[in-house]
Amino acid sequence: MHIPNPGSTAPSQFPPLTLNLHIHTTQVTMDDTNSIASFEDIAPSTENTKDASVIDTSSSEDIVDEDVPDVCYVLQYKEGEKAPVEVRRGPKPIDPKHGKFLDEDSQKNKKKSVLEIVTVVATSVRNSPPLNDDGPPFGRYMPRHPAHRYAPPRPISEDDINTQVTRSENTVMMIRSHHLINALAAVVGYYPGTTFMGDEVKIGAPYSILIHHRAALLRYKNSQPTTHDEEYKSTTSKHIDILVEFLEQTYGSQIREEGLRHARQTPTATYEWLWLLLRPGEVIYTRYDNIWTSFVVSRVYKRATPNVDGIFSYNIDCWNYMYSDGKLRRKMHSFDMNPFSGEEAIHNLPIIPARFFTGEDKNQLPSELVAEQIRLGKLVWDLYKEPSYKSYEGYLAKSRSGRSANYHAPVGYINGRVIVDGESFERHWHTCPLNNRRNYVCDSDDEDRPMSARPATLDQLPYFASKCGCHACDNNKRGEELSEFAMFQDLNPKTTKAPNNDLYYHVVSKVIAGFVLSERRWGHFHVEKLHDIKFDKEAFKYLVLDYEIKATVKALIGKFASADGQVSAWPKDFVKNKGQGRIFLLHGSPGVGKTCTAECVAELTHRPLLSLTSSDLSTNTHQVEFSLNYFLSLGERFGAIVLLDEADVYLESRRDRDIERNGLVSVFLRALEYYRGVLFLTTNRVETFDAAFTSRIHVALHYGALTDTDRERIWMNSFDRLERDAGGRVHVAMTAREYAWRSGDVRSLRWNGREIRNALQTAVALAESEALDDAADVVLVTDKHLRSVVHMSRGFKNFMQGRRVRAAADGNGEEEEVEEEDEEDAVVYEEPPHEDDSAAFSGSEEDIHRPRY
Repeated sequence: MHIPNPGSTAPSQFPPLTLNLHIHTTQVTMDDTNSIASFEDIAPSTENTKDASVIDTSSSEDIVDEDVPDVCYVLQYKEGEKAPVEVRRGPKPIDPKHGKFLDEDSQKNKKKSVLEIVTVVATSVRNSPPLNDDGPPFGRYMPRHPAHRYAPPRPISEDDINTQVTRSENTVMMIRSHHLINALAAVVGYYPGTTFMGDEVKIGAPYSILIHHRAALLRYKNSQPTTHDEEYKSTTSKHIDILVEFLEQTYGSQIREEGLRHARQTPTATYEWLWLLLRPGEVIYTRYDNIWTSFVVSRVYKRATPNVDGIFSYNIDCWNYMYSDGKLRRKMHSFDMNPFSGEEAIHNLPIIPARFFTGEDKNQLPSELVAEQIRLGKLVWDLYKEPSYKSYEGYLAKSRSGRSANYHAPVGYINGRVIVDGESFERHWHTCPLNNRRNYVCDSDDEDRPMSARPATLDQLPYFASKCGCHACDNNKRGEELSEFAMFQDLNPKTTKAPNNDLYYHVVSKVIAGFVLSERRWGHFHVEKLHDIKFDKEAFKYLVLDYEIKATVKALIGKFASADGQVSAWPKDFVKNKGQGRIFLLHGSPGVGKTCTAECVAELTHRPLLSLTSSDLSTNTHQVEFSLNYFLSLGERFGAIVLLDEADVYLESRRDRDIERNGLVSVFLRALEYYRGVLFLTTNRVETFDAAFTSRIHVALHYGALTDTDRERIWMNSFDRLERDAGGRVHVAMTAREYAWRSGDVRSLRWNGREIRNALQTAVALAESEALDDAADVVLVTDKHLRSVVHMSRGFKNFMQGRRVRAAADGNGEEEEVEEEDEEDAVVYEEPPHEDDSAAFSGSEEDIHRPRY
């Protein structure tokens, strides 16, 4: 006889065993996973009720004390809400229609069987007879008094019984053998809801815990502890054989058939036997936070009520580790598994065991996926130790884990740099100034989650490994081993030694919270989409800027560089009390490289850039104070370069009787006074600044207008960097280079750095469209594409010039100024002719010429 091992896809071998067990089978109701309607059930039925058929009418006599079988069957009747009343017990399954009461003495003196199979059947009354002294009545007149209060019972014929067996409510196994109970205690390590304390153990059909551990029981039979004497070993082996034979005769064929389904090239499963795959302690995958997430199975059971088709849905309680309140904590989850008919490929199920999981695209080996999950789990542990500066490309996770359960944020696509910091997220996300000003919407449940989730009760993990519960083993305290879950506690990665258990890392949530720098908001990141940052070492080198200004900036901020690129707060000895930060004021016309300077400084120092605008801070005095302090505190914790672009509105001079304006300036003055770190302010209206800011600013740098030589350098550097970053996919023709450098049309436009960048991006877009039409592998940017951009730009310039002329002709008396674009994203680069970056980086302020102011 073959029975499959649930831990493998191949069937296992049951040893031959001869016992006087006569097991007949029929199909009746199964209410849930832990109970089926009849002790002789072959497979669960989808029907609510089914009349019990005659099992064995030839065995009508009771068991006598001298003839106790190894497996005893007990039948009980139950009417309505009344307690079940035992009617019959025997060595074989009993026909519910032929039963009688046992006298109290015979029940009291009954010897114990190894196993006792108890079935409770529900009844209804047809025509109950009147009370008499011939025996106990049935039906609604059933007395609550013991049977011996009546006259001695006589045999009851089928005609005397006026009850109708409507359905079998449940079947349970009572294990009375201490040898068998101790053996189970030795092999069952983790099975919530089951205990092996006491004189007997009750297990509901279809006896999932026994079937999940039947192979382990057979191994234990042949390798019992040395503390057992020969007699104890012999009795234990015999009782294990009795149990295994009972399981074989009851469910053997069905389990073997299901095992063959699991062993196919494309493994399949049926809904009735799906629980075979979901053994407690096994790792499963299901969709959670938009990704396949690993969990440990805790308990599998069926819902109390069936669906419209009369089928009971599975509930799977499971757990994993998520970050909350400064620790990685075990969190329970509960998922529904809706019924399906026939067979279903296991990899198509919404819940998939780890040994059958082949990834999102169903083309990976399960062992490779497990190894990758363990690697990511160890990365998560390291990321929670301290804030980390990373690049991220992908969709944000839709997470509501831990204290962030009410955080509603979009899950859009992000391609940029982020700060991974779970601790700061819990501390600051709920007060983020942008939360109330952006329409953050998040559904209550993931749209792609195939089942609903509800909270489940946290179970207890075993600390010690399972062992035999006999007196000899209890007294032997030597060699007591710890369970694999012994170190599965709530741990703080910052203060606790990393666990030495791959399973821990396997089931740690691979979603981690952090700050999206480009959008100044918090989000949740998929760990596999985080990457180390590749800093642009040539960014500052190619910045087209006055040499004296570049040298000054590098000298002042060089000592704050982060050598390893890790996030670290600004050192506390950097600012003793106040006014000792580094505040740079960059002023000049748009598009000359002010914002680009801050960006290049961030690249040079390997520090994050936190770029703020007035839309992030508001213009309300109270809101500005809160928002400014909020972002500056983040800048200090992240060790970030903070850039406040277009700071004119906050730095303008105070006015008489303008309380709002004066309050705004005072708030900013106080924030600058106590800020620790490097802060860049950019403006093109420095003449409106309040005088009080002068003493707070350490360096004020003036950016003059671009010359034709500067523009030529910007074009040259932009072409070179375009080809370098494209990796050979984009090439700039020499005709395009010569046109940009020498064409009078281009020079007459007097483009600034931002306009040059925008023109080149437009030309590349035109070239890409042309290459797509021609099915070309390489995008070639020619002078034709640049001419198209120049023509469009000149048309706009002519329109604006005509508008000014018309305005002057109308007698306005003043010329309208053309509103120029911000230089926010201007990228202007040059390669200094005689500059050693490393020497300038380490030079002192006294060795460098002061810039023009």
